[in-house]
Amino acid sequence: MKLGLFGYGTIGRGVYSLVENIKKKYNLEMKKVFDLPTKKEILGDKLVTDINDIIFDEEIETVVEALGGHDVPYQVISGCLKKGKNVITSNKEVVSMHLEEFLDIAHKNNCSFLFEASVGGGIPIIRSLIDNTKINEVNDIYGIVNGTTNYILTKMSDENLSFEEALELAKKNGFAEANPTADLEGLDGVRKINILSSLAYQGNISNDDIYHYGITGIDKNILELVKKEGYVLKFVASSHRNGNNCIIRVEPTMVPFGHPLSAVTNEFNAIMFTGSTNAELSFYGKGAGSIPTASAIIADLVSIVEKRSYIEYKNANKLVVNKQDINPNEYYVIDRTGKAKFESNVTDEHLQAAKFYARVIK
Repeated sequence: MKLGLFGYGTIGRGVYSLVENIKKKYNLEMKKVFDLPTKKEILGDKLVTDINDIIFDEEIETVVEALGGHDVPYQVISGCLKKGKNVITSNKEVVSMHLEEFLDIAHKNNCSFLFEASVGGGIPIIRSLIDNTKINEVNDIYGIVNGTTNYILTKMSDENLSFEEALELAKKNGFAEANPTADLEGLDGVRKINILSSLAYQGNISNDDIYHYGITGIDKNILELVKKEGYVLKFVASSHRNGNNCIIRVEPTMVPFGHPLSAVTNEFNAIMFTGSTNAELSFYGKGAGSIPTASAIIADLVSIVEKRSYIEYKNANKLVVNKQDINPNEYYVIDRTGKAKFESNVTDEHLQAAKFYARVIK
């Protein structure tokens, strides 16, 4: 099978390396790689600088999109699917916005669209969730889905680093992008919990409807207050459905010592979901880094080679997201004077007026 790769950055290099390791076993050939002309010295004749050189190459059967962003990846994915090419991506932004569209195009053109790496790095969560929804009704999903912010909070808590110091360390070790805004403000978590919720609840969800509150306001004093109350601070994405009504949020969350999420540190992720017949299932693994993400992409590639890659998605429910006036969760709120207290039945406007707040998990 001849392959095309879009993007030779952190994830793309990992994909390229892992393909080299298994190419003989699965008879694979990386024929072309799209990137900037500056990569010519590394990629040689495999380098192309026009996306159409891969999209319209009839020999290439499967492509990996590892560009990031929206506009060009959308052109790449839709263009390749329309030409009957299998597409694998780790791009949670474009998947969260066009999941149903991409799967419809893939089905019409007898090819596959796979996106395991878009959530949880190397954790096999997408296929597991899809398989479980065939026999379970899943109404609750929550977890740590962003390795960058979890790494930052871990270093602040365990090594007494400032927010700025922990962020720089995350960048140095390859766990944070040069511009980490999407991670720090919760947009990355929004996209990931959207994908999981859409699959679990079988309905389209807009990223704009998912509430998010970032971690940039956290300092050492806040972490000390949280610790004195008997909690660890984590950045948690949560999703709950009651009928077609959904509460989906990404926000700082106080997790009690001894809770499974309290032990999830550094770049690791943990995702839990509850099924109607099998209770709670937990998934844990590295959620950031080149090789963990690339390994999930390669797992999708192997499923294509072994002809077990079909994903069915039903947009069957008219979901209503975050339309309640009063938040049903409990929160720990620090007001502008520094006074802290636990509060329930609060509005988001009240929370946003505080110096800092965190949801509380008992």
